[in-house]
Amino acid sequence: MARSITNLLLLLLIACMLTLSGCISGSQDAQPQNIGEKTLPQDMYVAVEEHLLVDSNLIKGTYPYPMSIPPPSAFYYDGTTASSSGLPSSIDEGYYPEVNDSFQVLYGTTSKRSIAPNAVRSGLLIKGVYNLPYAGESGFTIQNIARDGTIFANYGNASVTLKPGEEWVSPVTTEISKGNGSFAGASYAYTTIINTTWTVTNLGVYDKANLTRYRNNQSDTGYYRSY
Repeated sequence: MARSITNLLLLLLIACMLTLSGCISGSQDAQPQNIGEKTLPQDMYVAVEEHLLVDSNLIKGTYPYPMSIPPPSAFYYDGTTASSSGLPSSIDEGYYPEVNDSFQVLYGTTSKRSIAPNAVRSGLLIKGVYNLPYAGESGFTIQNIARDGTIFANYGNASVTLKPGEEWVSPVTTEISKGNGSFAGASYAYTTIINTTWTVTNLGVYDKANLTRYRNNQSDTGYYRSY
């Protein structure tokens, strides 16, 4: 009787082990077999633009300096030819950063600032991204890019997914600034509210050949302008 119970327990143990083995095997089989199919093709890149808007609103007093500034320079992330787009002649002299097998993202950072009293300016900086993760000036960090150009990123503790054509807008940060001085012989004093917002846009997937037909800058920095 004792032997029968022992044999029964052994059979049950073997059956449980086989069942557990089958479950583990089935779980592994359910995983993608070719992870590479989910990554961006080596001959393609994604264009991303982040835009900084710093807006200063006068709420008290006077402010003699101009608050209006021109928008940032336009940039052609798809490698549009100079003849059809009116690009500057510098397009053949490092307008785009180095493009190689590791190049994954053409990343632009534009800015428009109207901060009292002497930081009224705009600018554009173009960078090449060759390794992930990559953090832009905004703190928006690209973790991975899918084959269709979908971006998986994070901002602080929040996860962000951007498909081509989609944009993400950061929470607005607000601060109060006060100042005083003189201008043209007259004194002034002011209080202003400064609102800072970042917007990140996935501009889509493009062929690297659009860029390599030009003489790229042999660094990770392409076009840059600030005024």
